[in-house]
Amino acid sequence: MTKRLHLPSWFLPTLCVGLGAATFFGFFGRWSWFLDLFSHFRVVYAWGALLLAGWFLWQKRRKWGGAALFLFLVNLATIWPYLVRLPAESPSAKAAPLKLFHANVLVLNTNYAAVQEQIKAENPDIVALAELTPGWFKVLEPLKRDYPYFIRNHIGDRFGLGIWSKFPMTGEAIYLGAGARCSVLARVQVAGKALTILYTHPWPPSKAKWAVEQKQQLAAVAECVAAEPGPKLVLGDLNATPWSYLFRKLEHDSGLRDTERDGGIAFTWPAPLPIRIPIDHCLISKELHVLSRRAGRATGSDHLPLVLELAL
Repeated sequence: MTKRLHLPSWFLPTLCVGLGAATFFGFFGRWSWFLDLFSHFRVVYAWGALLLAGWFLWQKRRKWGGAALFLFLVNLATIWPYLVRLPAESPSAKAAPLKLFHANVLVLNTNYAAVQEQIKAENPDIVALAELTPGWFKVLEPLKRDYPYFIRNHIGDRFGLGIWSKFPMTGEAIYLGAGARCSVLARVQVAGKALTILYTHPWPPSKAKWAVEQKQQLAAVAECVAAEPGPKLVLGDLNATPWSYLFRKLEHDSGLRDTERDGGIAFTWPAPLPIRIPIDHCLISKELHVLSRRAGRATGSDHLPLVLELAL
């Protein structure tokens, strides 16, 4: 005979209290980088609260069931704009399609073939890759046959960034913010239109020093891109979710729109786990329209790629 699992009577109520604390801590990211970390797991909180509510109500523990249902609704309200999308303005018949492929390949990853094969299968117009090592740059040299225009960040930067384009492209490596990682500012000619791309990868907020540098870099990114004329976008692993204070501030200060609002959420990290959060992003100006947005296949990295089809 199998033994049934009996949880202590206090376990699930304690879990509900902890879920409530995490839910509300996430609203105070403006004042604390540590509290902002709690904002990243809104989808997890919503599912957890819904399951708890169902269990409590099935057990006729209505007060706890009501509390869990309230937490579900609070988290649902936060992510709702990304789940239900309003009809967006359609691009004009003259709009040029533009397909982008972004991936954080992970500095320790040597599964070069998986990335190369996926780029070939997706056939994007622009390829943007992060955390490139000298080994990655060497292996990716053949990309220049199909993508003759190439820009990378400074060679001395440990976390390499590279952009490959089928369209004519010029650009430069730039540092944005004190202690920032190097970014790439590219200008691409797409069907006679100039498009500015700022490709960046700030530090993850896993300790106080890095959190400060992430904040400074994203603030500088917003300032830089806001000053650029014409169509523009910000792309990269931003180490932030759409519900975090820093991301919402970036969206507001840059004047750009998160493509998740029109194309849905792509849960990209951590790739090996079934529960992921969206930290790879593309924000666009009003001249661009989202046709599709999705996560790509696993490549051996801790991130899934991000595949976007836009119209300009």
